[in-house]
Amino acid sequence: MTVHKGVHTGISSIFLSSIPVMRNRLSAYLFSDGILSDQTPNDSTLSNYKSDFNALRGNLSKYAVPKIGLYKNRTLKDNRALKDYSDIDGYAGIKDHAREAINIHMGRRVHTSKNSVRLSFQLMTCAEPVAMVIETIKSLLAIKADDDEILIVDNNNTQTTSYEPLAQFCASLDARHNVHFYHIDSVAGFKAGALNLALGLMDPNCSHIVVVDSDYQALPQARTSIANAIERYPTHALLQFPQFYRDAGRVDIHSELNHYFNHHLYRPFNRIRALSTGTYAVIRRRALLDLGGWSSASITEDAQMGVLMHSRGLRSQFIPEVIATGLLPTTLHDLMSQRQRWIYGNMQVLNTYFSTATFFSTGSKNLSTTSLSATNLSATKNKLSERLAYTRAHLSQLSAWVNFTGIFIVLQLVTLLMITAALLFVTSLPLYDFLAPLYVVYASYAIFLVRRLWAYMQDSAPLNRQTNNGAAPSVARRLRAWAVHLNFWELGALSWGPVLWGQEKPFICTPKQQCVRTRKSVYVANLIALPKLLLILNVITAIIVSPFSPLYSPLLFGCAMVVCLLKLWAAKVMIANYGYEKLSIANKAVADNHLVAKKPSQSRVTT
Repeated sequence: MTVHKGVHTGISSIFLSSIPVMRNRLSAYLFSDGILSDQTPNDSTLSNYKSDFNALRGNLSKYAVPKIGLYKNRTLKDNRALKDYSDIDGYAGIKDHAREAINIHMGRRVHTSKNSVRLSFQLMTCAEPVAMVIETIKSLLAIKADDDEILIVDNNNTQTTSYEPLAQFCASLDARHNVHFYHIDSVAGFKAGALNLALGLMDPNCSHIVVVDSDYQALPQARTSIANAIERYPTHALLQFPQFYRDAGRVDIHSELNHYFNHHLYRPFNRIRALSTGTYAVIRRRALLDLGGWSSASITEDAQMGVLMHSRGLRSQFIPEVIATGLLPTTLHDLMSQRQRWIYGNMQVLNTYFSTATFFSTGSKNLSTTSLSATNLSATKNKLSERLAYTRAHLSQLSAWVNFTGIFIVLQLVTLLMITAALLFVTSLPLYDFLAPLYVVYASYAIFLVRRLWAYMQDSAPLNRQTNNGAAPSVARRLRAWAVHLNFWELGALSWGPVLWGQEKPFICTPKQQCVRTRKSVYVANLIALPKLLLILNVITAIIVSPFSPLYSPLLFGCAMVVCLLKLWAAKVMIANYGYEKLSIANKAVADNHLVAKKPSQSRVTT
């Protein structure tokens, strides 16, 4: 195993900015006529390059890490190396003999295995807890084939104490494990930028990429399930496995999150047109290169990639097999931030959907309808039907965390302000007329609540049976999952608004471990994190239309009280899952992480 700090190759749009001498020497090595010309370098030339390159690396201090970035944030548009040279079976823009030379200098073994399925497990980390990442790497070592690789790219993290122990652990591994660690101080383009960097750094002999979140530990059957899925769908560009969680004591949160895979993505029309959801997405390397790499046009780069793949005629499939488990965000605030990021990113994809999805063009716009034969008309109808099916699947998946009650929340707020002003300043107005918009508001709320309740009651959780006792969830469990979902009501209604006027939001990694000190601090933090807008609006509405008010309306009063009670119940269920006792598990995990960070040599896999 080799740890690379300053040796990054293969994509001409990647540059070195902190060490000018290294930049010039490495550029001369990578892009000189001798390496990238059509003339294959002879052995003496390769020997000279290797000697010169190793001498360059030796001049760097032990932990000197150059800053590497991408020229543009819009990687899909501006990463010309991936786009222009995607027809080359290897590093983007590099000839076969140059790839061989780079593999030698990177300390890689060039395999000649007859196995057509070779995987590159790729972990993007950013100041992650070292112990957690190490356990994830160990789980991959336990299931990987001999010629698979594990590629760790630690990026946008300048604190050496948070990645040096991980680098030392990787360096302690035997070379036959084929584990490669890279640290890059600065990468543009959010997570997509780091994934594009990994695409250039990966072993070109690997046929498929497996994206792995740093907290997701592979189950023993993971490698076999992936290989079987590739065998069943050999031409598919994307195979998406479900995301499940292993945290103790947070079953209701698990049920709400797993609902997407158990019910939403599990439906047949979505299953055969699945968008990527990130971790344990198995991507055919050739297809990703043909696509031009990962796009950073959205902070949910995985969903963006799925839409772009389908627009190029590439196929995908959801594989309903649980092969890995991850960790929930440690605090309720982080859980809310994570959901807000998902909503915002998916709405970024939807905002440019019809301009991105080129399959909406009919391809026959130059032909008049009368000139089409019966066969052409039939083919056109089939194509239109398929396009509509993809559109339905995309809109279904991208809006899974979104609801469109935001306009009615704003309407309720404006109506309450007008009624309050009229009561205080203008008593001669027909005040009952101001209540009309509230009937519309509560009708929309009722539709939202019933539709979501129906979806959760229909969820038989088929994937849970692979990890639990096999029993379908009880009615009470489904109701509690629905209650958890109601805590995200305001986020799903309002978080996508800023996308419409072009506001940019940064990509924020979700921490998985954090120290929590006292019961009181947990309680206060949970109260602050919970969305409270709807609760406040409905309390005010209930007061205005209460029996003691001149605007008394039994129907509106009942509706307001129902929403208030639902929100309070939902908050109680959420806090029960994120209470002090549940967060105490995180304290122990952090303590273990600090112990491993101080003594990295004690965590070794060398056999």
